[in-house]
Amino acid sequence: MGKIVAIGGGRYDNGEITNIIGDIVSLCDKENPKMLFLPTAGFDDVEGDQYMEQAFRDNGCSTDRLFLTDKSLTEEDVKNAILSADIIYAGGGNLEFLMNTWKETKADKYLREAYDKGIILSGYSSGAMCWFDSGYDDCGPDHSFVFIECLGILPFCNCPHFQGGNWPSFGEAIKTRDEYGIAVDNGAAIVFNEGEVYCVNGNEDGDVYFIDKKDSYKQINITENAEIVKNFLK
Repeated sequence: MGKIVAIGGGRYDNGEITNIIGDIVSLCDKENPKMLFLPTAGFDDVEGDQYMEQAFRDNGCSTDRLFLTDKSLTEEDVKNAILSADIIYAGGGNLEFLMNTWKETKADKYLREAYDKGIILSGYSSGAMCWFDSGYDDCGPDHSFVFIECLGILPFCNCPHFQGGNWPSFGEAIKTRDEYGIAVDNGAAIVFNEGEVYCVNGNEDGDVYFIDKKDSYKQINITENAEIVKNFLK
């Protein structure tokens, strides 16, 4: 089992979640690791992401970006960029666009290889959902919520921003799915570290919930006991 950090959301510019970047870097056993940023879900717009990238540099990383909307990229370019990184961080935005673009460019294939190789996978919002079997995102018509099939590295349906806006609707919507759910608040992240599972927080409170399909989709706060999730890993 590899390493994945899924951040529910929050702000970079005020430091709310930048300390979670330190938790991501701490999983890497290399000095001065290379972080590759995938801003695909944001249509490769990186405005506002400089705070996140600076947080990685402040934690000893070099940083690079891979713009998968660049039509001049070859499959070999994509492969080399992904598999030469030590940490991959996927940004937030439109989950459906992210998954379609990753499939078109074969990034999905090489990201699975990266996981098997021990490269740390991480991300925020859509960049967190993408590692799961599926995600719950407001990328449908007129920002309606839809379920999007994702990479399937983690065997759950994921929802970010859980206690904000209309995202709590996930609690009812997942009852139409035959999946266990993981819902993550802003300011929180769930970490999958080679078979161990735990939660971390930024500077403000946030919780993580396990939604148990075998118990009437009961929402269980696992912020202090994420070990519950281990039993459901592949």
